[in-house]
This record gives sequence, C-alpha cells and structure tokens, in this order.
Amino acid sequence: MAMTTEITKHFSRLSPFQPKTNRLFGWFGSLTVWTILMTIGSVRAAERVEFGIGPIEFGISVKELETYAKQGDIGKELEPFLSSIEPKDREYVRQFLKLNSDFTPLQVSQFFRSAVGEKILIYAGDLVQSVRVPEPKPKRNVNSAKAIRTGLIAAAAAPEGLSLLTFLRKYPAPTLRLNVEKGFEIANKIDKLGKETERAISGVEQLSSTLAKSEPKIEPAAMANLAIPGKYPVKLQTEILRDSRRNRQFTADFYLPQGLSQPAPVVVFSHGLASDRQHFAATARHLASHGFVAVTVEHPGSNLQKFKNLLAGSSKEMFDVSEFIDRPQDVSYILDDLGRRMPAIANVQQVGVIGHSFGGYTALSLAGATIDFDYLTKECSQGFNTTNASLLLQCEALKLPRQAYNFRDDRIKLAVAINPIESSIFGPKGMAKIQTPVAIAASSEDVVASAVLEQIEPFSWIASPVSGRATFTPARASPLENRYLFVARGVGHVTDVRSFIRAFMPSLESLIPDKNIEPLKAYSRIFILALVQTHVANKNNYRPYLQAGYAISISKSPNQVSILRSLTAEQLDNMLQLEPPIAKMNVRSRD
Repeated sequence: MAMTTEITKHFSRLSPFQPKTNRLFGWFGSLTVWTILMTIGSVRAAERVEFGIGPIEFGISVKELETYAKQGDIGKELEPFLSSIEPKDREYVRQFLKLNSDFTPLQVSQFFRSAVGEKILIYAGDLVQSVRVPEPKPKRNVNSAKAIRTGLIAAAAAPEGLSLLTFLRKYPAPTLRLNVEKGFEIANKIDKLGKETERAISGVEQLSSTLAKSEPKIEPAAMANLAIPGKYPVKLQTEILRDSRRNRQFTADFYLPQGLSQPAPVVVFSHGLASDRQHFAATARHLASHGFVAVTVEHPGSNLQKFKNLLAGSSKEMFDVSEFIDRPQDVSYILDDLGRRMPAIANVQQVGVIGHSFGGYTALSLAGATIDFDYLTKECSQGFNTTNASLLLQCEALKLPRQAYNFRDDRIKLAVAINPIESSIFGPKGMAKIQTPVAIAASSEDVVASAVLEQIEPFSWIASPVSGRATFTPARASPLENRYLFVARGVGHVTDVRSFIRAFMPSLESLIPDKNIEPLKAYSRIFILALVQTHVANKNNYRPYLQAGYAISISKSPNQVSILRSLTAEQLDNMLQLEPPIAKMNVRSRD
C-alpha cells in the first residue's frame, strides 16, 4: 500500500489537472504514464492489468475498469490511481477508457510495420515487457513489441473496435511487467521539457519586450491591416510537373495575380509530412492578392496520399527517405519551370520559400542549411526520444547515401520555416551555412517538434553564430537584422488541430478543445506578407510590421506573438535557469 501511495503521489505531482506553468506538457506526461499503466500491463485470462516495481506487484482488474467506464463506479484497486484527480477529470479518464478509434486491423498492422512504427513498437516493448514463466526456469522479461502489435490488430478487428478495453481483452501474452521506473523517468523528462519550454517562451517574451523599447516608434492603429486581401484578382492554375532528370512527377497549384504590369515576385510553399498542398492554400491566395505569384507544391513521397497508401497496404512506409533530397529539388524545379513558361508573369530571381514541419526543413535547405551526418548520428545513437518525436523523421535521413548535399538556391531571398524539424539533421554547423534572410516560427504547445529543441535553440545557432556552444566560425555571417524568431502561444504543431484529427481519427475529435483559431490565422497572414514584402519584394516600408512592438500591440491572450531578432546561447541558458554545458544535456535529454 505504501508503494501504491508513492505512485499516487508521483501521479499527483505530474498530473495536468494540478496547477502547472505549462498544462499541456504536464498533461502529456501524465497521460503517457496513465496510458501505459492502463493499456499495457500483465493480463491473465483477460482478468487483470498488473505492473510492478522490483518484486512488488500491483494490479487492477479489467472488470473494475469496465465497470468504471460503463457506470462510473470506482473499485478499491482503481481508487488509489484516481484519488489525486479532480472529479471533472476523472470523467475525462472514464470517457477515454470507452473511446473507440476508427482504425482498421490493416491500418494498425501497416503503420506498425513501417520504419517509424517499428521504432515505436520496439521502444514500447522494452518499456513494457512480457513475463515468461518457462517452468522450471525463473521468470524473465522479454521485449513485447510483437505482442503489442498483435493485441492492437486483434482489438481493431473486434466488433466494438480498437479501444483501451478491447486491447486488454485481446492482448496475447499471459503476463506483462511495466518498467515503472522507466515510465516515471520518461514522464519526468516530458514534464521537465514542459517547464523548460515555458521558461524559454517567457524569456523570449521578456527579450522581445526589451527589444520593443529600443525600436523606432510606430502607431499600429494607424497602419494598414495586412490580414485583409489585396487588390488583385487571383487565378488558380493546377499543373502536373514532370522532371525527367529525376524521373519525378508532382502537382503544384499556381495562384496568379491578375492585372500586373510587370513580372511578380514568387513565393513557393512546402507542406509537412502527411499533408498536402491545400495546407497553405489560403495563405497562397492571400499573397497572390497582394501581387505575388504563389505556388503550393505537393511532394508525392511524403504527402497525405502517401500516408493513406501506407494504411491501405499499397506502401510500406509513410514517406520515402529520398524526400530529404527531392523536396528542395521540387522547389528549384518549379522555379526553373516558371522561368521557362511564365517569364512575363513571374520574376524567379526574387523568390521566397515557406514551409511547415518537414516543409521547414525544405525551406532551410534551400536557404543553405546542410545535413550534418556526424551530428545526426550522435543525436540518433541513443534510440527513440520521447521528448522529441520529430527525431523519428530526422533520423531516417541516416539511410541516405552519406555525401555532401547542397540544395542552396541563390534565387531564394527569404526562407520561412514554421514549426520546422531541423535541430539534429542540420546541427549548429549545418544551420550556420544559412546566409539567406530567415524566419523561424515556434509554437508553445508543439509536442511534435518542441519549440525549445527544434526552433528556439537552433535559432540561437544562426542569430548569434560566433558565440555560445558552437565551436566553429562561419565564413560569413549575415546581418542579424535578417533573422527572425516568431513564438506564438496557445497553438500546437498545426493551427487547426480539430481538422487534422478529423482527417485521421474522427472519433478522437471530441477530445480536442474547441479553440478560436481565427486570430492566429490573421497573425500568420500579416507576418508572412510583411516578410515577403520586405525581403522578396524589397519594400522596406513593411519593416515596421516586423518590429517586436507591433507583434506585442496586435496579439492578444491566449495567442500572444513575440518577435526576436537575435538570441545567444548564454541568453537561452539563462532562460532555462541552467548553466552550460548542463543545459545542453538537459535540453536534449535522452531516454
């Protein structure tokens, strides 16, 4: 009972239902441990879920879980785990127990047979081990990856569908032992990252406020609203492009402003993994209405259709590793094509590239960032990192032929990377090769590409390239006035989370809080338009929109936006309240 009390105290300390500086990461950490404890334990004849610390075993009967899910009655075994949770949040757990997913057995099987799915399973199988009792030999723990996959597939095939309870009923092994110490270690790391994220974002806000006081005075209320459409009618033209040199075919949407008297600057948009060219459709149309030729490209080896093909059984992987090479080359090919076919419409010597997530990698590659295989190998050598899910994607680049890749395109005058995955694949040396004006955007609630790990720290590598942890000196440092860090509160890896969940897991949509995302969309239109007008169209009268003071004046809670123009490693360490080199180790904590 004492051990149960200790676990309950730990649960309470990590619980998102207690006041936290960052509720999201606390919730994620607690939910991780809770889900593991509930879903993957020792099941004997589908009667109990058991786990233990050393020789001490605990259990919760499946019958108790079913009774609680159906009637809300808390049994004596379940009570210690729910005692620290507020009544309203107990109901949330109850609904989670009853929640059925929409995944079919084929989809579950396909995902967990992909390279990324295999990594997740192997990691989970080490954390949650099957206990074999081959008499007369003593118990031994074995990796349960295959058993987990079998249970998930069988549960998905059940008439009621895949859920927590059906998984417990279908789990094939008689006994599982959860490595509780490991589970708590993971939860602590996630909780720690959440606190560091809050400190870093608060620090960015303080530096941004200080910066605003030193900037030229502006009157935001008297400035034009860049969120509203421009004066030009827009024509949408969809093209299927064929690059014979690479034997590659892909689709792009061209948003063409009508009524221009001279060739317009160009902006190309690159979507993220398992997304498509529609992701940036509204933003592309907005820029076109202001006089830019905007192009949204669809990368066929990493788009939504590729992911659907995986789930349907017609593809083995959710993306092709060659996309690390093909994506930036897709953009360069579009510029070549525009120059040949539309020289009177598009000025391909004045180009901006904007990308989200994997598209952020694309944008930074075109700006000059290079893959650092030595750094990536080191970062990926310690296995799956629960605090940085983006490494599941980045580490796949180690399958590329190991050679120097340079995708820099001198026609690119601005790169905007929104929630990019970049830290490990480029590293400090690769990022320092960027000479093009660049903006990096981070989100406070991003649990896919952590704001601290993937955006804020890498920004310090390019916004203060000759100081801090970097042990190199770039050949030529660009002026810091061409560096921007945007940090937004109240948003995750994607702005419209409900629509994203609806596309993949409709049954989970009800769990996503309904947020007003219109302010965030408006801020995005404003700052992206100001960036491309300033650095692609060379219109300096738009620079006031990029001042820290302007962002502070127009953005309101809960979606405050902060802008920084420089950040040193020492400033970041101070934000995290850590001393180097410990800060580096903690920020990049490994499992």
